[in-house]
Amino acid sequence: MASLQSQGEGEGEGEGGGGGGGGGGRGKSIISEPISGVLNDDVLGEILLRLPTSDSLARAAVACKRWRRVASSPVLLRCFHSLRVRLPPLLGVILSDRGNMSVPYRCPTHVFVRALSGDRLVTAASCAGDFLFSYIPQHASGSGSGADDYRQQIISRRNPWILRASDGGLLLLSRSGSEMEDLAVYDPIGRTATLFRGPGRIQFRWHLTYALVVDEVNVSFRVIAAQFYHGLVTAAVYSSRTGTGQWSPLSSLEVGSPWNARDGVHAGRFAYWQSNTTKRRSSDKKERTLVLDTNTMEWSLIEVPFPVGESYCAADMAEHRGLCLVASTEQCLQFWVRNGDGDWVVAKQLLLLEFPFLRRLRIVQRMKRVRPLAVRGDFVLMEFWSIRKSISFFILLNLKFMVMVWFQNMSREPFRGSAFPVFMSWAPPFLSPHNA
Repeated sequence: MASLQSQGEGEGEGEGGGGGGGGGGRGKSIISEPISGVLNDDVLGEILLRLPTSDSLARAAVACKRWRRVASSPVLLRCFHSLRVRLPPLLGVILSDRGNMSVPYRCPTHVFVRALSGDRLVTAASCAGDFLFSYIPQHASGSGSGADDYRQQIISRRNPWILRASDGGLLLLSRSGSEMEDLAVYDPIGRTATLFRGPGRIQFRWHLTYALVVDEVNVSFRVIAAQFYHGLVTAAVYSSRTGTGQWSPLSSLEVGSPWNARDGVHAGRFAYWQSNTTKRRSSDKKERTLVLDTNTMEWSLIEVPFPVGESYCAADMAEHRGLCLVASTEQCLQFWVRNGDGDWVVAKQLLLLEFPFLRRLRIVQRMKRVRPLAVRGDFVLMEFWSIRKSISFFILLNLKFMVMVWFQNMSREPFRGSAFPVFMSWAPPFLSPHNA
């Protein structure tokens, strides 16, 4: 990953001097219990905030269950990252082509664009991960009789796994089955998968779209299945924490039509689906976004305030009081929020051509198109591309310090389908959330 600007963290770290005084011949320890045992959570949190890097914080978190609980606190993590000019743990971006059929029936080709990083932990993970899911189990073992296993093997050869979503370092994959879809939440670093069945076709007779919601603190995930049919969205949710393997129905909502069958994206406490109006011929020329509050599990339908056809993503930004739409208009990044009257207004905008490197991309590389992909903390990830070239550039912009880094997609073929940013999960996966 190349950096356009460098900025030191400039943080002083206190060093504790441990004096050893060896009086007495008994060798009896002065301290009768570990120091960490006499520290309350606030003092322990202050100590953890002084650690220099994210990987050192992760190593400290696995010392014991109590340290993990304190270190994985959202308040501590926000404070830890706000004190440093550092990149989010972006491993790379999985790009897909448009395939030869509409979503979700197509089986697109994928390419993984690795984001080079100065963090050894992130670099090692991006090099070792199976981000094209080549090693996922092709069928669930022990699914029933031998004949049933044989049928699953036949299905796996005819219907390969399709990438539907990514979140928290995990990938959501689907595969058509005889009666219902097979789903898998795959860890490309550990190369392990949780296999389960999609909701039955008695309730959902049309094709389904999915959103993956990962809880990195509790090391669990939820999958939301949504069906858009006849102007109505019906949905169900699967949770890995319940242990029942059952889908729970959600409330329905009238959303109108047309609605392009594109999968949902997780953004903070929200999951959202874009209507992609420009992809449908019978269009009413209105772009809509369906938003699910994953805390209350309530739906809301939004008509976007900018022209149809503009690239955008949704974000959960505390400084803008929650839901925010990040759109690109003529290489101007706009952050749309709702005011007190419920109207959408531009809370902030950035002229990207003010950055010398982005100006060179436009002039030299003729890259005029910008696609916002995700917002992670103080960073926004976007792709610069041109219809004349297959290559593209990914930009990570720090909104707080205006520091920018980039890495390049050198593919020889254009990948203009869905893009799946892969951020490494911070929470250590080998500690049970029930014991943390």
